[in-house]
Amino acid sequence: MWRPIAQSLQGPSHAAVASPCQDSCAVRVVGDEADQTLVACVADGAGSAKFSDVGSNVACYTIVECAAAFLAAGGRLDQLARQDVLRWCNEVRQRIQDEATKLDSDVRALATTLCAAIVAPTCSCFFQIGDGAMILRRNGVYGVVFWPQSGEYANSTNFLTSPQFDSQLEFLTVDSSCSDIALLTDGLERLALRFDNLTPHVPFFDPFFRALRQTDDYTGLNQSLHTFLGSGSVRERSDDDKTLILASRI
Repeated sequence: MWRPIAQSLQGPSHAAVASPCQDSCAVRVVGDEADQTLVACVADGAGSAKFSDVGSNVACYTIVECAAAFLAAGGRLDQLARQDVLRWCNEVRQRIQDEATKLDSDVRALATTLCAAIVAPTCSCFFQIGDGAMILRRNGVYGVVFWPQSGEYANSTNFLTSPQFDSQLEFLTVDSSCSDIALLTDGLERLALRFDNLTPHVPFFDPFFRALRQTDDYTGLNQSLHTFLGSGSVRERSDDDKTLILASRI
């Protein structure tokens, strides 16, 4: 059985200019307890894009919807191909275009990244466009699925809304699962990742996963996650929006 918690929190730099939180997240557990599949997604709207909070929200909920529909229709994760995920991404892009039309805006104003994971008992699938990261733990060993993408220029990244999105999509399926997983946006990269050796910063994740395994109080744990992301120690390290999904398989 999967135990997930998730929070997106506005960063101090956005609060200072009354800008909305441009991060989004969505998580769903599909199937019964004996054969559950976790579907999780985080997205980070471009800071310079006026309606990127809308774009990131559309991205997360559309991807989770597409993945859940695929599984509900009897789709096998080990047969999910990159081309299938590209179709899901195109569905996101179409919905973002529809939202841009409603807002009388250009699609670039809804620019967003994307990190998504689908984890079944014996197979896993991951895909990503842009920065952010997905961290796995299996048999006590941690790893990063894809290292955060950098864009053409310094301090830039790639976006699902860009014309070249298909060539920038990273895709991976593996015939194995994991006991714990985290998805995060770039506002937490400097706290959660070690850039010197391209590995997760284990002390950041261990307390969260231990708490997930030791309590059934999801409401309290979710509130604790919200409090942590808004704490002074975290705000001092990053003034950007922050999103974190954590899930443990019990």
